[in-house]
Amino acid sequence: MKKTLLFLLTTCILSSILLYPTACMKDRITHTYTMYIPVYKSLSSIRASIKSTTPVEVKSTGKIYLWGKYIFLNEREKGIHIIDNSNPSSPQIIAFLNIPGNENISIKDATLFADSFGDLVTFDVRDPSHPVYKKSIWNIFPSRYSSYSATLNPDSVLLLVDLIVKDTTVNYTYNPPVIFTVPNCLNCGIGVNMGVPTYAAASNVTNTGIAGSTSSFATVNDRLYTVDGFQMQIFNIQDPLDPSLANKVQLNWNVETVFPFEDKLFLGTTNGVYAFDIKSSPDQPVSLGQFAHARACDPVIVDNQYAFVTLTTGSSCGGAQDELDILNISNDSQFSWNLVKTYPMFHPHGLAKDGKTLFICDDTQGLKIYDASDVNNLKMIQQINLPKTYDVITTNGLALVATTSGLYQFDYHDLSNIHHLSKL
Repeated sequence: MKKTLLFLLTTCILSSILLYPTACMKDRITHTYTMYIPVYKSLSSIRASIKSTTPVEVKSTGKIYLWGKYIFLNEREKGIHIIDNSNPSSPQIIAFLNIPGNENISIKDATLFADSFGDLVTFDVRDPSHPVYKKSIWNIFPSRYSSYSATLNPDSVLLLVDLIVKDTTVNYTYNPPVIFTVPNCLNCGIGVNMGVPTYAAASNVTNTGIAGSTSSFATVNDRLYTVDGFQMQIFNIQDPLDPSLANKVQLNWNVETVFPFEDKLFLGTTNGVYAFDIKSSPDQPVSLGQFAHARACDPVIVDNQYAFVTLTTGSSCGGAQDELDILNISNDSQFSWNLVKTYPMFHPHGLAKDGKTLFICDDTQGLKIYDASDVNNLKMIQQINLPKTYDVITTNGLALVATTSGLYQFDYHDLSNIHHLSKL
């Protein structure tokens, strides 16, 4: 009898331990996760902070612009680094423009145009080491303000200007979510895109510069063309220091990039490439038609005969293809699009062309350089392994390559000996 009771008691205890381990086990389990703390500032304080400062360290790279011997490197949502590139092997940062919410850059006659969230701002850069802030046109890019209403007092409008990222360890209970602390604010406009986001320079400063293929600004003669979501805006910059809005053109597509070539503008959108004639009426662009494709992001560049378009899949673009499309646009009697050939790519972004040499930023596969003498048979010259590449500018044997880890420069005068010069 005693043995039977002992057996039953032992069985019950073992069953309790096996079936309900937490009743007897109190092991401490922790979980480390990432916490994002947003930083908000009032619109009025943002506008008051726009100014030129002394050089600061480059922490992240955005869009690029070349003006003479100077590189203007956007640090996304922070401002613009001005770099003296007299010696591409040793570029020197000489100033920083503190411009919260900045993404785009363009220059005419030593006047720099930049966006600051929904505002257009200008700087006099005749002395690039000491730029002077000149003017703002407020509330001109409404999509950058999200729910912001231009009628509100700028003191009452809060915009997201940064995210503080840190790891936090807590006692684990059940799948703790990522903590995102949001303050109580009226009409909080989300202005920061935290995604990855995407030339032997002449010794003398030129009238305008060279933008990367991912730019949303284009300067042509006395006009600045900007694309912003579903509209194109045209600014009269005959007096660059005093720009004025000349016209707004509503578009039916989500426009991302603008590329000027001679008397035409080529717009890259999420569903195709569109061409506009600006020769006869710079303020009233005339549509020349489109090359439609399945939804995808698509920077575009153009030469005398062909348009080169990269299609990229991604969460912000949708789409199901990663490729390079080459289009013949050389019909003299009537503008037309004729697809010549499609080349598969890994995940292409920005691109550039110098003569018969084509440069493509293909994300983690680096910079791909092709002989494009025969567009029906591109021949790989070299593939340079780099961190995620997203835009490139080429001129006179020098390539500036923007990546997520910095700005690289390469000498390609001799295509059989392309070599690295510097990284910033």
